[in-house]
Amino acid sequence: MIMTRLATKYSFIIFFVLFISVAEADESAVISSDIIEINESGHKVKYKRIKEPSQEAIDNSQAEAGEDIDIETLKNAYISPYNYTQDPIAYNMGTSSVAGPNGTYHVGLSQINTTNINLNSQNEARFDATVEAWGQTQRWGGFALGGALQSGAVVEQTGQPNTYGTTGILFPTQAYADWEYKDVFEITGGNILLTTPWVNSISSFPGATYANQNNTYQGVTANLQIMPNLLVTGFRVFSYLQFPDNGFYSTTLYNTMGGPMQNIGSASTPGATGAGAIWSPSKNYTLNAWFYQFYDYADMWYADNNYHVPLANDVSFDFGIQALTQNANGSSIPANTLMPDSTTQNLGGVSGNAFGLKWAINVGHNTVTLAYNNVFGASGSYLNGGIVTPYTYGLETDPLYTTPALNSIAELGSGSAYLIKDSMAFLDNSLKASLAFSQFFVNQVYATQANQITEYDAALQYTIPHTTLNFWSRLVYVSQPDYAGGSFLQPRLIVNYTF
Repeated sequence: MIMTRLATKYSFIIFFVLFISVAEADESAVISSDIIEINESGHKVKYKRIKEPSQEAIDNSQAEAGEDIDIETLKNAYISPYNYTQDPIAYNMGTSSVAGPNGTYHVGLSQINTTNINLNSQNEARFDATVEAWGQTQRWGGFALGGALQSGAVVEQTGQPNTYGTTGILFPTQAYADWEYKDVFEITGGNILLTTPWVNSISSFPGATYANQNNTYQGVTANLQIMPNLLVTGFRVFSYLQFPDNGFYSTTLYNTMGGPMQNIGSASTPGATGAGAIWSPSKNYTLNAWFYQFYDYADMWYADNNYHVPLANDVSFDFGIQALTQNANGSSIPANTLMPDSTTQNLGGVSGNAFGLKWAINVGHNTVTLAYNNVFGASGSYLNGGIVTPYTYGLETDPLYTTPALNSIAELGSGSAYLIKDSMAFLDNSLKASLAFSQFFVNQVYATQANQITEYDAALQYTIPHTTLNFWSRLVYVSQPDYAGGSFLQPRLIVNYTF
């Protein structure tokens, strides 16, 4: 993980700076045995005082330099009094979620304009405007309290031309207690964010810098930094907040998004449990491994390997391999749910698998990515080997390499997909652009299930230098059969600002 690698890097710098400081000191200088401890919620930063024999006063300049480096190391460590892992706006803005030791307070503004232009003369428009305030107190004995309040409105076309319905939002999306112990252990409970690969809080998923809308969970999550290069995370969540709801419910995205489980109705679930590890034994390799229990849906085992190969200045390769497997859990909601076009046949028990490959070349500020995914399984199982994703379905926030903006082979069923993407950055990374082309070939099981979808994506993001003002725009064209909804365009413009 990047922050973990930085922690290792800065540990070496601390040693180097202190070593040089001592070596260059006057030969008659005396290094005292006194050690000053800076207590920060149970965290200690230690440095040695350097005393010149000709002075009665202590010269702390070298000590302060060491202290500054130690604090910088803590800020880049995953578990640290400076690292606010529940900060939704830092994630949304694509910035680092670190702040000073005395707590932090953010207010974020987001205006989202979205229009689906169906090429069969249907037009469904939607306008979102949200405001979110977030803050966390300083720590007392390692404990801190935090919370977020989100308000806004969603105006959506109701199906008739020029007829709209408005949904108001005012809800504490976060309200939690957090405890850290010596940069090693952290536990958080209440209304919380999750940012794991298959259970996440949508726009708070790292890299999704286009909204302030956070779908949070009621539950508990814990992090354990076993070694500088090994982080273990676990969680148990009981209910889920779907934007723009004003409450937590024991349902999932399958209850509201339709698709293959449109007959699920109001079926509820006890939630989800997950445990995972991020291991970076070298600065060029990272393994992300997870186990999930989606209660009454499926169990999932997932692994993602990423390897970075530097070749020359500003030239490098990235390779990725991912895989997952699933089987039914509990009462198996999918196995007891009717297919969308049937009154007698169920979708089938979960027994799916997925495999993916990714290759990218980085030249300066330009990256070209090629990716492939295959989803497969036994005939007669859920969508003939399809996988179940209760907390990413319909939102395209899953970690599959080929998931672009509006489609994912994880949602469409069993089959294969590929993606070609070019990402560019200009003006010291303040201007970012990307173009992507993806295709999905689906094993059709029911009549309204698309057998092939093609998606074209163009995105542009500009951050005004030295500010937290983001402009983000996206244009998507989806080509799919008429029986599956028909082709459409979706333009989107978003403005984000954090005070």
